[in-house]
Formats: sequence, C-alpha cells, structure tokens
Amino acid sequence: MAAKIRIPLAFAALAVWIAIMFWGAWLPHETASLAEGVTSSISTSIVAASVFLVILVVAMRWWDIGFNAPRPWNSLRVLIGPAVYLVLFFIGTLLVGWPAPHTVLILAVNTLLVGFSEETMFRGVLFRGLRSGIPFWPAVWLTSVIFGSVHVLNATGTGDLIASVTQAVTAFMAGTFFLALVLRTRSIVPAILFHACWDFLLVTIASSMPDPGPIEPSLTSLLLPLLLDIPLFIYAIFLLRGIARQESENGSSAATTTA
Repeated sequence: MAAKIRIPLAFAALAVWIAIMFWGAWLPHETASLAEGVTSSISTSIVAASVFLVILVVAMRWWDIGFNAPRPWNSLRVLIGPAVYLVLFFIGTLLVGWPAPHTVLILAVNTLLVGFSEETMFRGVLFRGLRSGIPFWPAVWLTSVIFGSVHVLNATGTGDLIASVTQAVTAFMAGTFFLALVLRTRSIVPAILFHACWDFLLVTIASSMPDPGPIEPSLTSLLLPLLLDIPLFIYAIFLLRGIARQESENGSSAATTTA
C-alpha cells in the first residue's frame, strides 16, 4: 500500500484504538489503581480493542506486522539479559505471595490482551505505517513518544496524573525496547509475550502487597520505575543501532546493484 495512504490509516487506527481503550473515561466514575482495573474483571475495552486490531490487520492485509515465528530462532538470544528481570519479578511474587486463583486468571487474560493490543497497535500498525514513508530513526522515536504519551491518559481512570506521567516516561523507554525486540527477531510475538509477562508479574506483586492507603508519591516511588527501565532503554539503543546500520548497508547494496 502506498505510503500516502498507509500513514494516515495508521493514525486513524490509533485514534479509534484510543477511543475504544478509554471509552467512558470522560464520564463520572470512581477512580481505581491500574492493578485494581486489571484484576477485578476481564476488561471489555481491552477485548474490544484487540478485536478491532485483528479485523483491521486481516482486512488491510498488513502481514508485515510480524505474526510469525522468530527468524531465525536463535535471534531470541537477545532476550537472555532482559529475562533476568522476569526471573527477579517472579521471585518477588513468591516473596509477597500470590492472589486468589481467579484473580490470577483474570490478570493473566488481561495482561496477555494488553500485550497483544499495545504491541500490535504501536510496534505493528503504527511503526510499519510510519516506516512506509519516513526514515528509520524518526519512525522509531515517533512511535515510542506516541506510545509513552498515550499512557498519560491512564490518569482518567486512576486520578493520579503524576504517576501517569511517570508511567508515560517508562513506557517510552520500554516501548523502544519492545520495538528493538520486534525488529531483531523479525516477529512481534516475542514482544507480545515479554510485554504480557512483564505486566503480569509486576501487577501480581502490586496486587498482593498490603494496601498502604492514600499516600503522597515519594521521590523513590517515582524514580524506581525509571531505574528499572533505563537498562532496557540503553540495551534497545544498542540493538537499534545495529539494525539501522544493517538497513543502511542493505540499502546501499541495493542501490549499487540497481545502478
């Protein structure tokens, strides 16, 4: 599909996706933490957003999004370092204890849908749309900035703007890593699964810890999420530089062959 059509379609899809994910958020409602939102029941908005993306991808035949096995399989070695996070988070869940089984099931479904929905929308539809018309690095940064910015809207549900802005910054860094993972493995599936596991384990820990009641956000509580994501962000830049160099070399080779 021509770039002049695909880029506007990608942004139109993003607008629809945001409307679905946050529908009703402008209506009067009680605020709740993100953990409460994904452990109380299956989120109809996340389900609807996921269904919308499936229909969109199939209808538009956007097969380049990457719903295939990693190519090659040994590209998954890029996950060896980041997997340490998941191991540590799992140990954390053992220390604080697990929620009730039905809560774990609800959380597992919701986080898997979030992983699918967010990766498909941003690292799939949006990034591939941008790449059809703009260079590599601008597409990378624009995708990550938009992904991070959307998380500010979580304040409509939680009522905590400071926490949402902090989450937006961490989402920008994590989103850059997820994009590097998609490009390095040539598949969106590892990013979906890693994203889902990351959210599942962190929310499990948060929902199992005693409720401290209403407290003012401290510097530590704001900086800790950032410190967790900074190593992933640095690693993502390392991976993306290699990918950009390969694309440049492949482009130069193709130009030489054509000439």
